Amino acid sequence: MGKYKHTVIANGNTLDFKFPKSWKELNQRQLKAVLVFLSAYDKTTALLRITLFFANMAIVEKREGTALCRVVTDKGMMSVNLSSEDLLALTEYLQWVLEPGTHPVLLDELYDRRPIDKLLHGVPFETYIMLDNFYQGYLMSKNPLAVVEMANLVYSRPVVRNDWPDDGEYSVQPRIDKLKPYEFFSVFQWYTQLKTHFSMQFSNFFKRTEGGGSQSVVEAMNAQIRALTGGDVTKEKEILAIDTWRALTELDAKAREAEDFKQSMKR
Repeated sequence: MGKYKHTVIANGNTLDFKFPKSWKELNQRQLKAVLVFLSAYDKTTALLRITLFFANMAIVEKREGTALCRVVTDKGMMSVNLSSEDLLALTEYLQWVLEPGTHPVLLDELYDRRPIDKLLHGVPFETYIMLDNFYQGYLMSKNPLAVVEMANLVYSRPVVRNDWPDDGEYSVQPRIDKLKPYEFFSVFQWYTQLKTHFSMQFSNFFKRTEGGGSQSVVEAMNAQIRALTGGDVTKEKEILAIDTWRALTELDAKAREAEDFKQSMKR
């Protein structure tokens, strides 16, 4: 996709800055840094700090209308005076970090645990329903334990390290009890990104739940699960065990059929 490029001429020096264009382009080090800044500061301050991070720059001294900055370039460390307009122009390239976006991203590791697939490929439908229940629960109650439970569902696979004993005698935290601010923000934002991604992939199903209240998605899912089982409760366990994408594909198809039937009845 390439990067945003911006050139600044300061103190007779030409500075070429490059910035990523989306969450998708961030490596793990960059992702963690962005999450830390967003979870620790207000949006304006976070955006400036994120901009300085990607520009390999630090503000040494603020002056009226300008700032003395140190920049790491290909030629080494350089001190330059940048105007407020120059700094503001740089932040414009990273405005996208203030929105979740549509591409789900996750940290590769949390407390010696690896995450499930960030798009829920190969993940049981029941896990998706549980994640959604906890997500909706947090939106209603603001109880952080709901997001902690989401983290336990997402980071459910232990990391295997080369320096661990071959006999398997190593300690893995049985469950996550609390999250640091950036970890909390990471899990919550990932699911927000995922919901947006799913609403684009399975638009027929998800548009039926828009504007229906915080519990509408869960209620719609329960209704569709009953439809998928054909009223046979003995099939519910089988439905919950199928792949999330397979289940949502079926739900989307049924929602489309229902809408087509509704439109045909109006003719």
